Amino acid sequence: MEARIRRKYDRRILPIVTVVYLLAFIDRSNMGNARSLGMTEDLNLIGNRFSICLTCFFITYVIFEVPSNILCKRFGPKIWLSFIAFCFGLMTMCLSTTQSYPGMIVVRTFMGSAEAGIMPAISYMLSTFYRRHELVTRVGIYASFASLAGGFGGLLAIGFSKIPAWGIIHTWRNIFFFEGIICMISATVCYTFLPASPETATFLTEEEKRIGALRIRLETLTNSQNRLKKLHFKLAIFNVKTWLNALGLFCSLLCMNSIALFMPSLLNSMGFESIYSQLMTVPPYACGTIVCITLAMLSDRFKIRGPILFGIAGPLILIAFAILRTVENTGVRYMAIFFATCGGFTGSPVFVAWNVDNNAGPMVRAVSSAFSISLGCLGGILATWTYLPSQAPHYEVGHTINLCAGIVVTITAFINSMLFRWENKQRDAGKRDHVLDGLSQEEVEELGHTHPSFRFTP
Repeated sequence: MEARIRRKYDRRILPIVTVVYLLAFIDRSNMGNARSLGMTEDLNLIGNRFSICLTCFFITYVIFEVPSNILCKRFGPKIWLSFIAFCFGLMTMCLSTTQSYPGMIVVRTFMGSAEAGIMPAISYMLSTFYRRHELVTRVGIYASFASLAGGFGGLLAIGFSKIPAWGIIHTWRNIFFFEGIICMISATVCYTFLPASPETATFLTEEEKRIGALRIRLETLTNSQNRLKKLHFKLAIFNVKTWLNALGLFCSLLCMNSIALFMPSLLNSMGFESIYSQLMTVPPYACGTIVCITLAMLSDRFKIRGPILFGIAGPLILIAFAILRTVENTGVRYMAIFFATCGGFTGSPVFVAWNVDNNAGPMVRAVSSAFSISLGCLGGILATWTYLPSQAPHYEVGHTINLCAGIVVTITAFINSMLFRWENKQRDAGKRDHVLDGLSQEEVEELGHTHPSFRFTP
């Protein structure tokens, strides 16, 4: 029965959220493609102006992450995800008509507030349909399309830029105009076909609806948490494991966004021409997608998270930027781009799913997910300043920053995994059973991941 329910979820929910996230990441990462196709000259983005435009996006992205996910819980993923998908599609289309540097700043700022809720909302929504050890595979699948978006976005950028000029729309402006329209169409599809909850999923039978809702509630050991309480903030935020997770996510997203925003620039520094460098981004992104999905499936299969991060993703990032920092051979440096893409684009979704996995209760998960991702996305702000034109073509500072980030990813994942293993042993030995003493049934249902019966995924 559960396998049948999962298959139905996979056919209906997963494709929709994957397309929404794919389009969101294409819109975000295509700034790098537009830059190499004439945007810098048209908008006079001299000096550090391009990096400032990128930074404005991430500032509002971070600020609105937690409020957006609380609103997602309030209105439901079906309505909220559709709304913000339409908004970032509209903002993307507005980029195509921008005539100046200040105009670009304004549009990118609004765009960041619209996209802020995409990743935490999708992660939270999946946690209301899938069990904990089904999550990483699904998060890995939709998040791996961030890697695919880089390659696919590069191909789209080339295709759209070849459309003949019409009015003020030409070359790089075509990229944003048509991608914005596609995003708004996807928002309509999202609202039409995405279910609000297992109980309201029209593609499930009545028995499947009942089991679908029950299996989530029994696993999280909580009630439905329809009203936000101070306790939910305490469980979600005042937790050292959440902060360690956020630190690891910060470094992983730093690497991921550095690659997504500046891969064309890095390839140009290796001697590849503009259009050819766009095509050369496709193989690393394709490889990153395959590696991310494979490791996500292994993570769920063996019910582990930390070893994937400190054993594979972190070392890949570390090795990649060590090579880029020290080696001159173009072929070896291009191989390092593969390593960086595989490590960065694998680490981020595993960190996101790990945080959702080890927090129980819908409201706690919503707050914790948004909080962790908002702190993690500060890495995106730093990423916009890692590869400045003044440091080309060697980019020693940017490579060093990302090398250090790979070290931190490895260390934080290892510490968190050991903490989760230790806590599980304490609960197995009955050393947390006293938590239940003197509590009412309602208070017990609010314990979430602090319940003695809850076991963390290491």
